[in-house]
Amino acid sequence: MMAERFAAELGSGLGGATRVLIAEDDPGSRWALSTLLGKLGFDCEVATNGREVLEKVGSFGPEVIVMDLMLPVLNGLEATRLLKADARTRDIPILVLTANATTSGASEARHAGCDDFLTKPVELRDLLASLRRYSGEA
Repeated sequence: MMAERFAAELGSGLGGATRVLIAEDDPGSRWALSTLLGKLGFDCEVATNGREVLEKVGSFGPEVIVMDLMLPVLNGLEATRLLKADARTRDIPILVLTANATTSGASEARHAGCDDFLTKPVELRDLLASLRRYSGEA
């Protein structure tokens, strides 16, 4: 299985139990990310829409959020703006993971307050490097 192969290749415990909230509406992508990161030692919770992101931030207390931009109910940019406007959540790093690989998409995400911009399909090493950088494990 792919998750086990990457875990074996990269070593387990890379996540150091860092709490990661994965905001992704696609079931396959959501499963792949949460399974892979879980195998690498991250403590993952998932949200399927932007409103659920706002709810789970309070209950789960993520150290990092991996945010898709194209979410239902409340899109990723709107959710990011609300999180960054709130003193209780503004310091949580938000890493965009999107299929929108345009320069304007990256600019719009950064303007909304996203801390990093990664495109799908993402290279695992790039995602891990970003997660480490923003969780303080770098």
